[in-house]
Amino acid sequence: MKAFRMKFRYSKKLLYYFNTSAYRYQFNIFIIVITILCHGTAAIRKIKFEIGSYSIKRIIMHKDVEKMYSKFRNLPRITVTLAAAAMLLGTFGPGGAIAGGTAGAGVILPLSTPTQVILATTPAAPKAEAGQPLRIVAIGDSLTAGYELGMTIDAVPYGYVERVYEQALYRGRAELQNFGILGLKTPGLLKLFDAAATGTRITAEGIQPGLSAYPLAEATAAKSDRLAEEAKKADLILLTIGGNDFTPIFDAIRKEDLSADQLQTRLDTLLDGYYPMLESALRSVLGLNPKAAVVFSDQYLPAPKPSTLNQAITDEQYAVLIEGVDKLKAQTEAIAAKFEQEGFDVRTVDVALPFRGKEFGYTSILRGDIHPKQAGYDVMGRVFAKGIWGEYRDPDALASGAPLRVVVRGKSLKGGNKPVLKNNTTFLPMRDVAEALNATLAWDGKTRTATIKSGDKTVAFTIDASTMKVNGQPVPLETPAYLQQVGGSSVTYLPLAALSKGLGYQVVYRKPIATVFIN
Repeated sequence: MKAFRMKFRYSKKLLYYFNTSAYRYQFNIFIIVITILCHGTAAIRKIKFEIGSYSIKRIIMHKDVEKMYSKFRNLPRITVTLAAAAMLLGTFGPGGAIAGGTAGAGVILPLSTPTQVILATTPAAPKAEAGQPLRIVAIGDSLTAGYELGMTIDAVPYGYVERVYEQALYRGRAELQNFGILGLKTPGLLKLFDAAATGTRITAEGIQPGLSAYPLAEATAAKSDRLAEEAKKADLILLTIGGNDFTPIFDAIRKEDLSADQLQTRLDTLLDGYYPMLESALRSVLGLNPKAAVVFSDQYLPAPKPSTLNQAITDEQYAVLIEGVDKLKAQTEAIAAKFEQEGFDVRTVDVALPFRGKEFGYTSILRGDIHPKQAGYDVMGRVFAKGIWGEYRDPDALASGAPLRVVVRGKSLKGGNKPVLKNNTTFLPMRDVAEALNATLAWDGKTRTATIKSGDKTVAFTIDASTMKVNGQPVPLETPAYLQQVGGSSVTYLPLAALSKGLGYQVVYRKPIATVFIN
C-alpha cells in the first residue's frame, strides 16, 4: 500500500479519506461500521469514489446505505465492535486486500489505479446570516445571463439563475444579483475578477476584445466594483463559464474538413488550457469570499448525434466530442473535490448528461443557436437546485379561478377564499393571511378596521381608506382594503404587499410561475 490516510473533521461535513491500491468489500463495511459507532447513522449520506487524478466516478447511495447500516444499528454495540475488529484484521492482516495488494472476488471496483474513497455527508445548504436574506450572486457567460435566441435588450431573462432564486424564496428571504455577460470567455472572466479584486474600473473591451458588441456587456463591465462588493457579501455564488471558449471547435468543424484525429488534437488543446483557467477563476471567487458556497457547472454538448437527417458532424467527430465532454465533466469534479479537500464549499453540477440526446428539445440548435430554450433552462435550474439544496420544488397546482399562488414562509396559502387580483394589486382574505403569518388579528366592526400584529409591528386597515397605519403612523395605499360578498357572508380583503411590508416581510412576485413569496 503506497499511501493510507484517515482524516476526521468534526463539523457539518464529516469526511474520511483513503488512498489504497485495492480494497475489499469488508473494508468498505468496516468504515461504515466505525463511522456509525463514532458518529451515528447521520454521518453517512453519500459515498463517492474518486478514481485516479483526472477521471472521477460518483456512486451516490442513500436508501441502500441506510438499509446496510440500519442492520448494524439494531445490533448490540459489542457485537458490532467485534465484527468491526474482525473486518479490520481481515483487511490488514496476512492475505487481506491491503496487505496482499491484490483485489479478490469481493472487490466493489476492480481498478488497477489508486483509488480514493470519500465518505461524506451531503453538503449543507448555504445559509444567510441571522436576520439577513440569502444573498445570491451569479457570475459568468450568456447561460448565467439567461439568454435565449431572439431575446431583446428589454426582455426579462428567465434562466437557470432566476429558477435558483425562486427555489431560495421557497426557503426564506433571498436577494439576487446577476453579473452574467453575453459572449464572455474564461480569460475575460479572470480579467473581470482582477478588476473587481483591485477596485479597478474596466471596460468590456478591456475584459475581452469584441465583448462590447454584446448587449449590456459594457454596463455590466462598469459594475466591477459592485461585483466585488456583492460577492464579498454573498452566501451563494453561481457560475457558468467555458461555452464560448469551445465555440472555435464548432466553427472549425463547419468550415474545415477535420479528421477525428485533428479534431481530437484541437479539442485536447482547448481542454488543457481551460482547466487551469477554470481553477483560477474559482480561486478568484474564493479570494473575494472564501465562506460562500460556490456552485458551477460542466458543459453540455449542443451538437446532436449524427443521423440520416442530421449530418452536420460525422459519427467519428461526435465520438470525439462526447469523449471531450466526459473528460471535462470528470475534471470539473476533480477541481471541485480539490477545493473541498482544502476546506472550501465548492460544488459542481452536471448539465452535460441531462442534455445528451435532447439537444433539439433543450436548445435552439435547429435554428443555429446553441443556447438553451426554456426547457433547457428548466433542466439547468433543477440541476443547480439539487446541487445546492438536494431537491427542486415545483409550484403547487394553481387553484381553479385563482390568478396566482401565495407562498408564505415556504408554505402554500390554503383557505376557502382565493386571492384576488385588483388594479394590479393582490388581495387576500384577512383571516387567511393573518393565520399564514402567525399574526394576531382584531376586527372592529364599528369602524370596519382590521388590525394585524406581528412582533413589534402593528398594521391597521380601514375599509375603503386611502391609508393604512403602521405602528400608528399613516402610510398611503394605492388600493384600499375592501369587503366582498362570498355566499351569505362578507369577507375582508387586504392588500397583500402593503400588509406584508408593513409587518416587515419581504414580498416577491415571480410572474413566470405566477407565485407571490412572503418571507
